[in-house]
Amino acid sequence: RLGPGGGRLMAADAKAQVLVHIHGLHKDFANTQAHSDWLQHFQQATQAWGIVHELLSEANDEVVHYFAAHTLVTKLQAGHLPSSGSISQELLRYLANFWRGPAAVRRQLVVALIDSALWQAPEQDGHWLAECIKQLSERVEAISCLLEFLAAIPEEAANRKVVVAAQRRTVFATNMLQHSGHVFEALCKASVTNEQCNVGALHAFARWLHLQHADPALRAMKKATAKATTGTRFSADVVAKGGLHEHPLVQQAAQTIGAIAKAPLELCRACGDVLSEAQGLTNEATPQARAVLLLVVQAVVEGSRQLLPMTRANLEMWMDQDGELAARAAVLGRLVGELGAIFCRLTVADHAQAAAATANGQPPPSNGAASEAALNALSEAALHFCALRHTDLAKCGLDFWYAVLAQHLVATTEEDDPFDEEVQIGGKIGTDGWGQSRDQEAEQQRRAEEVPILAPHMKRMVQAHWQAVRYPAEPEREAYFDWDEFVRFRELCSINITEACLVVTPRWIIDHIGTLLEQICSTQPIAWQDIDACVFVLTGVASRAPAGQDTVIPKLIELLPSLPYHTEGFKALLFRNAASRLILFTSGYLALNPEPCKQILRFLTVQHLPAIPALPPGPDKDAKKYCEAIACDAMKMVMTAARKGIVTADNGTLWRDVISAVITLVADPRYNVDCRAQLVFGIGQVLSVLENWDELEQMLSIFVARMEEPLGPIFAALPAEPLGSRAQKTTSDGKAPLELKLYIAAVSSVYNMPPRSEALPRPDHHPVLAVVEKHFATIERVCIHHTQYDELMEQVCLAFSYILGFSRAYAASSPVFVPMMKLMARCCEYHPQPFYMGLVRSVIGFFAAAGSAQLDSILVDLTGLFVAPVARSFSMGCPLTPPINTASYEMLAEALRHWNLALLAIRNAAWLPETLDATIDALPRLCEDNQVVHERTICAMMRFLRNVLLWADPSTCKGDTSPELLELQRQAQAIIVERPLARGVALPRLVEALARLLAAAAPNGPAKGEVVPGVAEVLRTLLMGPFEYQASGGLPAALRALPSPLGGVLAEPEQQRLVQQLKMEKADSRRFTRTVLGVAEQFAVTLKRAQFGA
Repeated sequence: RLGPGGGRLMAADAKAQVLVHIHGLHKDFANTQAHSDWLQHFQQATQAWGIVHELLSEANDEVVHYFAAHTLVTKLQAGHLPSSGSISQELLRYLANFWRGPAAVRRQLVVALIDSALWQAPEQDGHWLAECIKQLSERVEAISCLLEFLAAIPEEAANRKVVVAAQRRTVFATNMLQHSGHVFEALCKASVTNEQCNVGALHAFARWLHLQHADPALRAMKKATAKATTGTRFSADVVAKGGLHEHPLVQQAAQTIGAIAKAPLELCRACGDVLSEAQGLTNEATPQARAVLLLVVQAVVEGSRQLLPMTRANLEMWMDQDGELAARAAVLGRLVGELGAIFCRLTVADHAQAAAATANGQPPPSNGAASEAALNALSEAALHFCALRHTDLAKCGLDFWYAVLAQHLVATTEEDDPFDEEVQIGGKIGTDGWGQSRDQEAEQQRRAEEVPILAPHMKRMVQAHWQAVRYPAEPEREAYFDWDEFVRFRELCSINITEACLVVTPRWIIDHIGTLLEQICSTQPIAWQDIDACVFVLTGVASRAPAGQDTVIPKLIELLPSLPYHTEGFKALLFRNAASRLILFTSGYLALNPEPCKQILRFLTVQHLPAIPALPPGPDKDAKKYCEAIACDAMKMVMTAARKGIVTADNGTLWRDVISAVITLVADPRYNVDCRAQLVFGIGQVLSVLENWDELEQMLSIFVARMEEPLGPIFAALPAEPLGSRAQKTTSDGKAPLELKLYIAAVSSVYNMPPRSEALPRPDHHPVLAVVEKHFATIERVCIHHTQYDELMEQVCLAFSYILGFSRAYAASSPVFVPMMKLMARCCEYHPQPFYMGLVRSVIGFFAAAGSAQLDSILVDLTGLFVAPVARSFSMGCPLTPPINTASYEMLAEALRHWNLALLAIRNAAWLPETLDATIDALPRLCEDNQVVHERTICAMMRFLRNVLLWADPSTCKGDTSPELLELQRQAQAIIVERPLARGVALPRLVEALARLLAAAAPNGPAKGEVVPGVAEVLRTLLMGPFEYQASGGLPAALRALPSPLGGVLAEPEQQRLVQQLKMEKADSRRFTRTVLGVAEQFAVTLKRAQFGA
């Protein structure tokens, strides 16, 4: 039984312990987690059934009763059933003690009752439901419990926390649906008990309407709709049979929503749930479906006629977010937002019916006028919601129009089916069969036919959205205005307006805004918020319109400099931001039109940007920062898009004025550092296209010198000698002073220079390198004294990489090249970071193929300068961090990829034998220590070793017998098998290291990482080259030398077969890797067996 005797009781004091931990959970806050863990463990015990029975049968605190009831839910959802007894009857007896509450305990017992039914045989479902309804309907005080029970059934039927099979969940829901009539009757009777029961009955009725989606036939129709090619529709059985619109609870819901201005708020919410679920049961326009849908539409329209006039003042004045009027409007607005697709379907269907009747010489359908009037009134209500000064309510109107557009474009969302076997994560974009066809021509024809029907409504929508995106004239005076929330709301409006272009065309929207602008500008004073709204709409649709084919945007750009910009209040920032936004979105147009571009450049540099720092901050701390960012981004975009036109305008003089003005802006410390960096980028874009490199060098040098001025106080505080590794961060945020970052940004601002015309004379030096050389002493001082700031030094490395990459034809001969690299090596010595090695790797890629013996020597020395200390750290037993180790060996592998560098390093560099020796020794140890942490380093090391082996293989040269390549082969072979290293000859140690790597990778899942494939590639390279004989002979010995139990995994004959198989498969990389992987997996199985045996 569920009660006493249902299992061996726990210790005599078990109940007392449970009570102590329950009260401790709510009072002993220092040990909350310990109490929670104990109680969770208790809930899993079989003996918990008896304790729970005692707790629920006795008078206790609410928290005790709640825990006991929750324990029942936890066990039943997990399928932990009592050994015997009628659990449903026992739960009903418990419920009898809690009919009047507490509500939380009653709720848990109701859920437990339903969850228990999911574990019973399906044929018992109907009897169980009828018996529960009967017992809970017998007494008035049990009615609330009945309603909660009926409301919870649809929830638990779809609740995946109950771990029954999906098929059982579906069968349960289907069995419940067969008794919908009985349930609806019970709800109707319960609804007349009292007002509270009325609300509960409506709430439960809405849940049962939602449960109709579990009907297998309806689910099949919806899935067919999503995949249909002919426009399948669906309707739930309760709709298809007709009469749902006449059901008393549906009628009550419609009447209540129609009187929403006066009806109790909770009743309105419950009725809104009913109508919402009712309209979601069909996507058809059949008479039965139309009766339900028009009932919902007419209820919403009637409710709008009563309620929306009360919100008329809130078309201008912002509404209290939490007031009762807003709460009532939210109920209505939710329904409005959900009716967009219905509006589109019925409107199009009504026109189609009328057109068909006219074509057949028949009068229009008798219900057409009433339907059209209701739909038009619904459209007006949606427009009103869009314009309300309450973002959440206005979003309801936006949802309506978004649904209309989605229906027209066949882009509706298919909801997840909770009764599917597989869980769907998130909604998926599907199609609902509304005129759907995979025939693109038919789809285009359908849309073309619908456009004239929907266009008048879409035009009204655009007008309402323009009104909705207007800021309040004095934002600070609106108590309920939230700037951040309104910005997000405007972006939603922009989505609707942009998609509306597919119905009303971008040209119509632009021309409409042009008409508004004429009206706005003819009225004094000009309403800044109206201009801002025009700019916002134009920038949203500009990308959909052909560039330069309208007159509205050019006129507005011409108007920008003369607009009356405010200097006080939040509106000053917002209006400036509107101007910046327009320029940002029209930079492409400005690049193609020199005169407007010159006008805007002067406006930006002389009026607009200089005015922003002096503006007052807005009520939101990020508002001014956002305004600055948009303005600077607009400046950068114009300079980037129009850079070629800027350098040629006014006979090549305009660019000097523009650059000088922008340099002054960059030097203004009132701007945020990120904004100043954007302007630096714009300067670099203009300078990069100057054909006269002397002018480029001169202006860049002026720019760098100007950015050096703020460094004086920083340099004055520096010690005479660098502190090196002892240097500590001294700034409050732990980041380098922004003046240093801007200085480095200025030095590297010109980097993406286009190819120089062959018709122009070739200069003897690169202008950027010349500027770097001229200011190198300052650059060196910035770097050597601030190596502790990682983000600054990474910026320096990127700067040098950009500069050297774009000036590679001149960099090798520049006197600053070697000092740059030595400076980076010195900085890396102070505070090692992987980006230094990344820079050297890039430099090797830039210059390895230059064909200069002197440069080759520099690159080899540079590689050794960075990699030798890393290899030495392995020998000393104190390796650096994995990212540094990885970057070092990736740099080394890149260097040895080039034959000229490989020859010079193997033949002459003293650091290479030492590095090779340390690498072979460290390779298996790293994997044995922690493969996950060191995997990238291990793989980079193996790429280095493989490159050495490849150069020793004659086939690598593909028949090229040049003396240099032959010498490289001899040197590579010698360092592997002849030259003595500190720890012995390389080849046998390498074979042993590869075997140890396979063994070390086995416990971590050989197929998961890249270690085993890397081992396979190195081993394959050994067997394909001149080392095949030694490697073949050494591999079996290396496998036998592995520690127990791995050394005995392969018997000697198996080892020989493995070697022969590898030799045969060495020409096929994939098969070879699979074989090596098989060996590692054998090791993994052996280790698991050994562990299990232990």
